[in-house]
Amino acid sequence: MRIVTWNLWWRFGDNWEARHQAITTTLAELEPDIVCCQEIWAERDGANQADLLGEALGMNVAHHPRFGQRGLSFSNAILASAPINASSSHSLAVGDQAAHRTAVVAQVARPGGDLTIICTHLEHRFHLSEIRQGQVATLCELAAPHHDPEGFPVVMAGDFNAVPTSDEIRLLTGERPPPVPELVWSDAWAQAGDGPGCTWNGQNPYLSQAMWPNRRIDYVFVATPRPRPHGNIASIEMIGAEPVDGVVPSDHYGLVVDLID
Repeated sequence: MRIVTWNLWWRFGDNWEARHQAITTTLAELEPDIVCCQEIWAERDGANQADLLGEALGMNVAHHPRFGQRGLSFSNAILASAPINASSSHSLAVGDQAAHRTAVVAQVARPGGDLTIICTHLEHRFHLSEIRQGQVATLCELAAPHHDPEGFPVVMAGDFNAVPTSDEIRLLTGERPPPVPELVWSDAWAQAGDGPGCTWNGQNPYLSQAMWPNRRIDYVFVATPRPRPHGNIASIEMIGAEPVDGVVPSDHYGLVVDLID
């Protein structure tokens, strides 16, 4: 099972239409089963990037736009080659912070029972680790009803805006007591990646003036415990570093992960 996660950088930059084509081309070449997208754009009375990608790739779409005052949405989406039997969007607000952050949960058809996919994008500001920790707790609570230690695991992916050594990621990987007892997550890059895996990378031309250092902030997580080999990470690679017709697709590099089904 091939899963991609990628922050698509909304409609930022003066070449967002060309970037959309580069994104589409890159994803088509990968032939994924699941795509978790962050920073998807949609127009209230016009085009919707999730639907455009779904049509181009022949994939089903789970997308719940959240339109702002300008009639544009900034949200997450899940694309799947198999039918999506149900989907929902959930706020990741913590108190009065991060009200625009959400998680999409989708039930994707597969033999033997639906696969639960969670796509998310956490608070980005450096100093708000405490907010991200609250968001991680919410994500684990969303996953818990679908977690079956005897079945195929829940998969969670997205832009977590946190490095692997942060408290928020350590809550997921069992290096701190998990928000939901006995539910922890395998970090696909830590298990099968090569090198630092910085998806926010100064080599990306869009980041030439970025304040952040190189960081690994995009993840694919697989819930544990689970029956082996289901959900084991066979491989993981970064995507989006190479230009398509001279256009780098996004300010983030994405990830493509092959899981044992």
